[in-house]
Amino acid sequence: MNRDSLDFLEPMFPFAHFTDFNILIINQTVPGKDLQSPYANVRVINTYEKGLSRSRNMAVSHAQKAIGLIADDDLVFLEGFDEKIAKGFNHFPGAAAIKFITVTFEGVPFRKYPDIPVKKLTDLQRLNSTSWEIALNINKFKEANIPFDVHFGLGSAFPLGEEPVLLHALYNAGYDVCHYPETIVSHKSFKDSDNISLQENYRIRGAYLYQIFRKKFPFWLGLQLLYNLKSGVVKPWQVVKCIQWAYAGKKQLLKIYENNA
Repeated sequence: MNRDSLDFLEPMFPFAHFTDFNILIINQTVPGKDLQSPYANVRVINTYEKGLSRSRNMAVSHAQKAIGLIADDDLVFLEGFDEKIAKGFNHFPGAAAIKFITVTFEGVPFRKYPDIPVKKLTDLQRLNSTSWEIALNINKFKEANIPFDVHFGLGSAFPLGEEPVLLHALYNAGYDVCHYPETIVSHKSFKDSDNISLQENYRIRGAYLYQIFRKKFPFWLGLQLLYNLKSGVVKPWQVVKCIQWAYAGKKQLLKIYENNA
C-alpha cells in the first residue's frame, strides 16, 4: 500500500536484482500518489480500491505468466525459489495451487509441513495456509472462476482467512490443491494478525470456519478451541466467550450475504 518507489523490492531478493524476475505490483494508493516502474518486467497497477483480496484478484486477472506466486512485501525470497516452484508444478502438472514451505528469518520452519509431496491436502493442511506459501496455476485458477472472497482478508469485514477459504473452494470444485516440500521464502516468525485480540480472532474464525465447513462448523470450532486451550492461548474460563464471539462472526457473515442477495 502507498508505495512511491520500487526500493522495497531490493531486500526481498538478496541474491539477485529484482529485475531478474517477472513482477506484478498491485499498489493500493490514493490519486496523485501513483507508483511508476521503468522496467518492462516489473509492472505496476495503481488502484484506489482497498482490500487485500481485491488486490489479489486484480493481480490474477492481469497475470501474464503460467505460474503466479502470491507475495507480500515483507518477505524474503530464497535463492532458487523459482526453480523449486517449477519443480513442484512439473511434479503436479494438474494442480490449481501448490503450497510450499516458509522458514523464519532464523531458518526455522514456519509451521509443520509434510516431508513428501502431497497431491491432495487435508482439511487441516488447507486450513493452515498463508499467502506467500501458495503458487497458482493461473490458467486453472481463471478456469475455476473462484476468486479470493472479498469478505475475507485485510481491509474487509473479516481481515483473516482468505487463503484457506480460497483453497477449500478450489478443492471442493474438484481441483488439486497440493504440497511440494521445497522451501521458497523466509518471513518473520509471526504474522501481523497474531497481534489481534482474542475476541476479534474468534469473531473472524467463526466467519471463515462457517464459510468453509458449513454443517461441520461446530466440530471445527471445537477443534480450534481444544488446540488453543492446549497451547494456552485460551483459558478454560474464556471458552464460552470464544464460542459466543465465533457465532457472532458467523451471524455477521450470514447477514452480509443476506444484504447482498
